[in-house]
Amino acid sequence: MQPIGILGGTFDPIHQGHIRLAIEACQQLDLQQVRFIPVHIPPHRLRPVACAEDRKAMLELALDEHQQLTIDTRELDSMSTSYTFNTLESLRSNYPKTPLCLIMGEDAFAHIDSWFNWQELLDYAHIIVASRPGETLRLSKTIQQWAERHRAEVPAQLHSKAAGFIYFMNMPLIDISATAVRAALAENKDVRQWLHESTFSYINQHQLYQDAA
Repeated sequence: MQPIGILGGTFDPIHQGHIRLAIEACQQLDLQQVRFIPVHIPPHRLRPVACAEDRKAMLELALDEHQQLTIDTRELDSMSTSYTFNTLESLRSNYPKTPLCLIMGEDAFAHIDSWFNWQELLDYAHIIVASRPGETLRLSKTIQQWAERHRAEVPAQLHSKAAGFIYFMNMPLIDISATAVRAALAENKDVRQWLHESTFSYINQHQLYQDAA
């Protein structure tokens, strides 16, 4: 069965790096779709600069032309702190037998032991770590041993069961961050190369990020 990808974040704003990551995951892992899940209140970082309504609108515009990419608003709708464990539990109730693939960058994975119920995430989903080819990922001994215990060697393993594997997906991540985008916008710099055209237009129309990085 084709897995469903899950990509969480503040998306403040969504940029080309997010979209490229989702497309690469679809292609490399043969996913049926990737669900972008914007957080309401992130537990590990400051609150987003843009409000939930604006972040949702930018996502809808940026993903509109990509058939396999969709927005899932369950964390925004919950109006509470967004914990990935709770979100995966909710998704599993909707997709009891479908493989779920939680996609994250290697920096996030290196600190996954700070997440709520982190070792139990694999009860609900596979974890996909997007890593740069040729770079050595520095992990604590605890995370490294956990990753080796659950490691999948080929994408086909992710289709064989609903959850439980960790797979390292090589991709040259685009060097973009939402923080850098916001900083550039606050300085009135041109950021069109980092954003989907519709996102750029929405930011200008609503005068977002003019004062905050």
